[in-house]
Amino acid sequence: METVKSNLRLTFGTAIVTMSLLLVLVVGYAQALKSYRQLSSDAVFAQTQATRLGIEQVLKSGVPLSEIAGLNLVLQPIVKSDPSVTGLTLFAGSKELYRTGTQSDEESSITIALNNKFSQIGTLKVYLSQQKVEEKVTSTFQPMMWLILILLLVFIGSVLRSRKRAVYLTSFTVVFFAMTVCVMMLVGSLYRDGLHSKAISLADIVSYRLSPVLEYDIGRDMITGVDSMLDHFRRANPELASISVYKSAQLVATSVDENAMGQMMVSNGGLEYALSTSGEGEVRLSYQAEMVIGQLAQVLKNFAILFFACGLVCFAFIRLLSGELNQSPKDQVLERLKPLFLGAVLMEALMAPILPQFLTSVAEANGLGASASSLFFALYFLGFALTLLPAARLIETFDIRQVLFFGILLSTLGCALLGFSESGEMSKIIAARFISGVGQSLIFISVQGYILRFSDKSNKTQAAGIIVFCFNAGFISGAAIGALLVSYFGDIGIFTISAAIGTVMCVFSLILPSMPGSIYRAAHGQAVESGTLLSNIKAMAADSWRLIKVPAFIRTMVLVGIPTKAALTGIVSFAVPLMLAEKGVSKESIGQVLMTYAAIVLLVSYKVGPWVDKHGCSKLALSLGNLLAGVSLVVLAVAFSQDQDWLIVLLTTLAMLFMGGSHGLINAPVVTHVVNNTAKQESDSSVAVTYRFLERLGHVSGAIIVGQLLFWLDVEEALLTIAAFFVIASVIFMLFDRQQRQGAHE
Repeated sequence: METVKSNLRLTFGTAIVTMSLLLVLVVGYAQALKSYRQLSSDAVFAQTQATRLGIEQVLKSGVPLSEIAGLNLVLQPIVKSDPSVTGLTLFAGSKELYRTGTQSDEESSITIALNNKFSQIGTLKVYLSQQKVEEKVTSTFQPMMWLILILLLVFIGSVLRSRKRAVYLTSFTVVFFAMTVCVMMLVGSLYRDGLHSKAISLADIVSYRLSPVLEYDIGRDMITGVDSMLDHFRRANPELASISVYKSAQLVATSVDENAMGQMMVSNGGLEYALSTSGEGEVRLSYQAEMVIGQLAQVLKNFAILFFACGLVCFAFIRLLSGELNQSPKDQVLERLKPLFLGAVLMEALMAPILPQFLTSVAEANGLGASASSLFFALYFLGFALTLLPAARLIETFDIRQVLFFGILLSTLGCALLGFSESGEMSKIIAARFISGVGQSLIFISVQGYILRFSDKSNKTQAAGIIVFCFNAGFISGAAIGALLVSYFGDIGIFTISAAIGTVMCVFSLILPSMPGSIYRAAHGQAVESGTLLSNIKAMAADSWRLIKVPAFIRTMVLVGIPTKAALTGIVSFAVPLMLAEKGVSKESIGQVLMTYAAIVLLVSYKVGPWVDKHGCSKLALSLGNLLAGVSLVVLAVAFSQDQDWLIVLLTTLAMLFMGGSHGLINAPVVTHVVNNTAKQESDSSVAVTYRFLERLGHVSGAIIVGQLLFWLDVEEALLTIAAFFVIASVIFMLFDRQQRQGAHE
């Protein structure tokens, strides 16, 4: 029997490793394709612009476009500049003068206007094939499949050689990072090839314009204006640091940006290209080091974010295989909850980058304004909120695993409905969002129920931190991966992938233990209740009314819970992106600022849980969390009083670090604090669920309150006003809240 279990564990581990390595490969492929497409497009655009300058010089002399001789020779370098160019067309007004290659409506294109001294008289349209670029990148990545096979053999061999379960995590870490490094090196190689192709294109432009000098015996002292022409060309291509043209090793012309960092690196050959031309000519050019390094840093930063997202998902599953044999049954259940809840959040988060645009298109397709898309969002949160309290009653009445399975099934159905919906099918999309909200609420309450039932006073806060960790990890991973994959699979493809993940999670949920609510209540000396749905709802409402009257409960709710959720939706999700966009900050930087917040929440939540459980100081953690929120808002007010973009981004990132620390200190300990300070006769599950339901008022009101303050006051005044509230709330909570010992309510 033990051999069968070991073989099943190895099979499951191999499947996880295979999927993980394929995910890294897909992420690397997507990022490489995106970068290579941009470099190819830049090379073609540079060639097209150079051709435009040459044609316009003739046009401005008074020659009509249709009478320019040798247009085919002038335009051919564009076709040869990059393999992605499939053809071009030259128009004089609406009349077609020249056509070469093939054109297709499905291909992307570059359109350039041609002007004389007075107006536009023609258009040059260049057609690009994305398929050509994909073929280049695909051919480069194909050998990576052999690397995956080799790494799988390494993983299987290392597992078979050791009897310790920890070998799964160690071996997976080695092969995962080996794959990551190899993919990053491959992408760097493609980036270098792209720079080289672009350098060839730029060198061809220069050699073509200086062909009379390079092909005939014309000395440098016999011509004038060449240096100024190169200066003009270099300024038109700001990524260049220098251009030099040689004939028989003798300098013909040069143009150098003396202030460029690239000049300090040219001597090392790192950014310089020497390309032979017709005759004995040679063009040497170097790139601006700061631009190349900046672009490469951007690519690597995107890689780091994406691989971090992949790692969060993959390591959550592989840890299941590395648990020790002497792990208690309760700890095993909690470990299984982590990948399950992360996967459930992932299926919803994958859609986050595309859902606003999709719902807006649905609203417009049905004759509604774009603002109506907010109603579709509200349906999700409405379904979520309305299901919270009934779900708490369900897990105390029925088998908790069945409730969880049904929740995942509903959420999967919501994703599938979106995947099979057209833009005009508004009723189906409305149903999909409401069903997803109900399903996610059932998942949340079921996971929380498992945590409360399988944790004790020694690890209650750490167990509650599972929700915080998995939610933030799932959100980071889903948003990052979804934004990348949408360019390949489209909106419908992402919805389908989310539904597929939900299907896997449905099966995965079956490994959790079955526990009927009646058995749990009987084991804890509570009456086994039954009755109609109406009687259960009345009982639930009575429980809620009793809890609201408990001073410790309502004090924590008003001073900590609701304000924290209001800060999440009003500041982090609403105000910060809006104000950064108004300052002209790029979308990529805005997204990375917000991801900083989520990452810090993860880190702090992981550390603060054991600390609170050990010292029983949830009150101190909550007070400190409120104080940090106030500090964050002060830093944010200072950030938006600045003018420089880099300083705004830096200070906003710092503010999100403080805000993430604040919410990390609050999210998990607040449940422990509320449960421990509520009357003994109340069910832990009812207390936790009622609290989670009422703090949703912060989610709903956060954006409204912050938006009104921003309308009435200046940005700095509004943020400082909210900061003052959090500081005052921190002081009041610290002075007037009474904390019971952690073991008082077990």
